[in-house]
Amino acid sequence: MRTSESAFDLDLIRGMTFGFVGQHGTWANEEARTSMRALAEQPFNWVTLAFAGLMEHAGHPAIAYGPPVTVSDAEIAAMVDLAHELGLKVCLKPTVNCRDGTWRGEIRFEDEKGEDLASWEAWFEAYAEMMAHYARLAERTRCEMFCVGCEMTTAEPHEAHWRALIDSVRQVYGGLVTYNCNHGREEHVRFWDAVDLISSSAYYPIDRWQERVPVLREVAEAWKRPLFFMEVGCPSRAGSGACPWDYRHPGAVDLDEQARFYEAMFAAMPSERWFKGYMLWEWPWKLYPREEAHEDGSYCIYGKPAEEVVARAFSR
Repeated sequence: MRTSESAFDLDLIRGMTFGFVGQHGTWANEEARTSMRALAEQPFNWVTLAFAGLMEHAGHPAIAYGPPVTVSDAEIAAMVDLAHELGLKVCLKPTVNCRDGTWRGEIRFEDEKGEDLASWEAWFEAYAEMMAHYARLAERTRCEMFCVGCEMTTAEPHEAHWRALIDSVRQVYGGLVTYNCNHGREEHVRFWDAVDLISSSAYYPIDRWQERVPVLREVAEAWKRPLFFMEVGCPSRAGSGACPWDYRHPGAVDLDEQARFYEAMFAAMPSERWFKGYMLWEWPWKLYPREEAHEDGSYCIYGKPAEEVVARAFSR
């Protein structure tokens, strides 16, 4: 295995997440490759390849991954190779979703007596198996970072399971390891010392950035780990700045709303050693034409005012 570099020695992460949710077949075509090339023309130095296995519902411990559910190992490897050819470092980020639409942060196993520990054991066994599979793939393809979980709020209190899972990942993977908590959870996770970098989905409302920065600094300094945003972004819809996590927010397309969110975030975040940067959310595998950007209300910044805001900030 490779020896991971010190997380504190990393250059600022100026990244973008690509291709979620990673359904089988969506990365194995020229549209996806064209989209990745367009991403690489932006001032990014990292890309996250994100995809999701599936649970039947939030109380069912089995996890399906690989074809026909997720992108195949061959699709992932080919996209890692392309990203590397384009000069990007790669974070591999497998996660889970529920078929019934329940958020992964609400996974819960209970019986008539309360918490169902046997089902938690079964879930962690299935989840660890999936993580080990993709950690081995990340090692083979020389991904520079591996993310062991995303917004697993209800699973986070099971600290011993997470420590065992992270240890099993490190046995087969030699790059940097992170865990991605949800916004507001940074100070509650108790296993930050087991990973190389603290990361979060930093979907803070546009007016909360200034008050949140001192808390993030305190977390990073307390755990002696650098912190970065594994996810951060805002849909280009009216009102989304107040709830940037809500991809279903019904506001009308508003490109300036998205740009204002990015301006507020970049203005708030300091140039300090504990903060290692941004992995923006998100860039689709099938990219809309630039001339149609004004009609797009998604998180993607391509062809929108936010693209210029990000370019200025990252070019600095």
